[in-house]
Amino acid sequence: MRETCFPARECHIDEHAAVLRSVDEVMPAVAFGNTALGRAFVAELQRWFPAHADYLDSALAAWMCKRQYGGKPVVLHRHPPVAS
Repeated sequence: MRETCFPARECHIDEHAAVLRSVDEVMPAVAFGNTALGRAFVAELQRWFPAHADYLDSALAAWMCKRQYGGKPVVLHRHPPVAS
């Protein structure tokens, strides 16, 4: 992100750093048996990650594809089957 001067790099880097800091805080607690904290952390990651991937990661992918290939990445979406 830094090497390519990705415009939202500071925000993106800060989000990843915050997650890693949280992991560093949660891991020792889980190692000492606080599994509830571990489950709560995983639930929070499940809530956080889709929006992060949809916005910051997709913006990064578009930025890198534009710089590398001059275009946008192809995005495939899988839709759940419609119940009949």
